Parts: sequence; structure tokens; C-alpha cells
Amino acid sequence: MTNLQENLTALSADLATFERKIQHLAKEMTIDLSDYEIDHLALRVNSEQNAKNWLILLLKCGKILSDNIVNGRKIYLVKLEKPIKFAHQFVDVIELPFPKNKQYPVEGWEHIEVVMPFLPNESINEWVQRINMRFLWSELTQLIIKVSETKVDGERLPNPSIAVSFVDKTSNHTCIKVHPYSIKKILEV
Repeated sequence: MTNLQENLTALSADLATFERKIQHLAKEMTIDLSDYEIDHLALRVNSEQNAKNWLILLLKCGKILSDNIVNGRKIYLVKLEKPIKFAHQFVDVIELPFPKNKQYPVEGWEHIEVVMPFLPNESINEWVQRINMRFLWSELTQLIIKVSETKVDGERLPNPSIAVSFVDKTSNHTCIKVHPYSIKKILEV
């Protein structure tokens, strides 16, 4: 096992640009990423072959944490042996979804997922409403907000997400997704 920065030249070279774009999006969202756990970083690829190539490279730096079918496609979560520094945190999980039928405008780093926990006895709807009221993202015309809940066989905790990205993706295609639980917590239950 080796270090991501040493072995994944294309990915690590793009990481600094991705981090700048994520910080810009976070600023528009009025969130300070240091206040929340960055759960994992995610890649997007358009071809099965590119996904296989990235998986081979990622497995030189870590091991498969999960390889579930989510919304009809295989998604790998790779736990890195050595975490990478991103937005003043150390992140040790990379998500690599295999492609379905969607073509992404940019292949490579695409989104991060951060944890904003449920309050005691809070429902999914109450959580979404609280996050929306706290940040008022839907009031910002430059942002797109998408609320969803993925269903994965075997997962017992609810896994809703609020995805926030720019309306104009020409200069910044990145996305920040908010979840109430870390992916490790979802997988361990």
C-alpha cells in the first residue's frame, strides 16, 4: 500500500483545483467546512474502463470498504491507508461510482460529502427543514438544491442527502452533499 499523492498522479494533480472549487462553493453556501466532518471525496467517470482503471489505482493506496449496488450501479468505497489532507481535514474514504447512463461534463473529482447529524428524535423531514432554514440555500439563485434518499440493501440507518451545486457548471462543476451520518456509520450498522 502506498500514498495517494505518490501514485495517483492525475487524481492528485487535480485535487488542489477540486479543493479550491469546493471551498468556493462552500463560501457561496455560507458554510465553514472546518465545522463539519468531511466524510469522503467522490469521483465521476463516464466509461466502465475509466472506472476500472481508477479502481486499480485506488486499490494500490487502500482497500475496498464497500461495493454495493446503489440506484442500479455499483459504487465502490475505498478506504485509503494514508488519509489525504483536504480543506484542513484528513479524509480516508474515496467513492468511485461506476457509470450508468449519464455523461458527466468533467471526469475526475466531483463532490464531497459532509456530516450534519440528526438532532435527538429528529425525522428526515425535520432534518431537511432544519438544514434548509439554517442555511437558506434555496434562497440563493446561483445554487441548485436536490434532496434525495438512497436505498441500499442491508443499510438500516436512513441516508438522506441534500446536494448543493452551482446552477452554472461551466467554471465549477463540483457539489457538496450533506448527510446526517458518516458513510462508515451507515456501513457498520
